[in-house]
Amino acid sequence: MNAEETMFSEGRQITGSTRLVGLLGGDVRYSLSLRLHNRAFDALGLNWAYLPLPVSAAAPERLGEAIRGLRALNFVGANVTMPFKERVIDHLDEITPAARRMGAVNTILHRRDGSLIGGNTDAEGFIADLGANGVSLPDRRVIVLGAGGAARAVAHGLAERGCAALYIVNRTAERAERLAAELTDSFPGQSVQIAPWSSRADLSTPGDGALVVNCTPVGMDGVRTPSGAESPWPAPIRPDQVVADLVYAPLHTPLLASAEAAGATAISGLGMLIQQAALSFSWWTNQVPPISQMQAALEL
Repeated sequence: MNAEETMFSEGRQITGSTRLVGLLGGDVRYSLSLRLHNRAFDALGLNWAYLPLPVSAAAPERLGEAIRGLRALNFVGANVTMPFKERVIDHLDEITPAARRMGAVNTILHRRDGSLIGGNTDAEGFIADLGANGVSLPDRRVIVLGAGGAARAVAHGLAERGCAALYIVNRTAERAERLAAELTDSFPGQSVQIAPWSSRADLSTPGDGALVVNCTPVGMDGVRTPSGAESPWPAPIRPDQVVADLVYAPLHTPLLASAEAAGATAISGLGMLIQQAALSFSWWTNQVPPISQMQAALEL
């Protein structure tokens, strides 16, 4: 049963007073956010509904139209996912300082005065999930694969907490360089380096317990690297390493399967999804999110 089939599986009734939020993205058919938020609304007895809001990535002007639609239809807010986390900034009235530093927005709030403010819960959600999995950062090297909206949030969260060294690896060197420069300006004490996509395997050093974070869509159902590989990480994984994959469809990506087979710590994208969703939920409703019910919605 997919997210679309389970969205209102508990007898939810949409009424004229139902408060609306949703998910803006290029392809939201497989998103689990619908399950998370609608289960949370049910748990607290809130007459709210979380809806899929697909926007054509092939027609960039549609994003502005969608944002105007949020205002016109009086949505309380929305989440933003690929490929709009960076582009959406130009269509908002204000963004939080953290989202400004990251250059990416994943949560929008429609305020009482009619203005739209954008924030980012991805960084805090990712760091919270690392802690839940017992992963500490101060003495650990971290390799971030990707430089898009999710990667920017993750990298900022890591740099803010501090790690032994932070490597940004992306197929487009210019984006990696821009992100590295921003991190160095915001966190001058953090070691930040870039590496070519073709040389990413060389960053793996025996015994260093490196954390590898996949922030690319490679590994998602049907998505491969240009060379045809199903995993974005070409090097053998060792037991001392930690591997986090933000992809959660499928739950066990080829990258995580390799990590588990090697005896490494493997962290799926579900934990971060729940943590960032809980923060968005609080921002919209001003209530404590029912995280246990949100977890149950994903059958964790």
